[in-house]
Amino acid sequence: MEAINYTINTTDKETLAKWFHLLTLGRKLDEKAPNYLKQALGWSFHAPYAGHDAIQLAIGQVFDRQTDHLFLYYRDMLSALSAGMTTEEIILNGLSKATDPGTGGRHMSNHFSKPAWHIHNVSSATGNHTLHAVGVARALKKYHQKGVAISSQGESSTSEGYVFEAINGASNEKLPVIFVIQDNRYGISVPKKDQTANLHAADNYSGLKILESSIATAKTCLIPLTP
Repeated sequence: MEAINYTINTTDKETLAKWFHLLTLGRKLDEKAPNYLKQALGWSFHAPYAGHDAIQLAIGQVFDRQTDHLFLYYRDMLSALSAGMTTEEIILNGLSKATDPGTGGRHMSNHFSKPAWHIHNVSSATGNHTLHAVGVARALKKYHQKGVAISSQGESSTSEGYVFEAINGASNEKLPVIFVIQDNRYGISVPKKDQTANLHAADNYSGLKILESSIATAKTCLIPLTP
């Protein structure tokens, strides 16, 4: 996946308008979701993504539904919208409706998926989907398929054993998988300093070979693996 730098001066107006629309639409939906919960209409839980806007917009924009495979975590509402899911589809998931394109209303809210587009349904166990992404990446390599697997998660999940297994295995086998760690410096219950001594969660894996680490924003680590 080739890195491209976009700026206000070099990006066409149509693209900027599209991104602005997605950012605005996503934030409105992010603010609306808790109201469904308060009214007991649905949304078993909601984890807002505010502050993660830029990286989530980017995830959806680089994702190619024809060749790539996307594994989102529970804060990835804007990633799902940016990848092409509609607000209606997001709400159908939140309200557990039978017409939810991911699981027919059988999964809890904030599990964004659309299997027909390779946006996969994931486990509720934090970080577990990194292993699923690596499994798909292994299949892509074995069967000489185009595309990459993209696993998105928060920095707290890097304390999980699954995540080390996934990143270590992908590094060892040189698999086409990208781990996006959305680092907001505060884990599920505690500050990041209580989880790791490293400034950036990605640094926990700096000793693994074939790994390229870069800081996408001040709060986000993007770790691509080069096949």
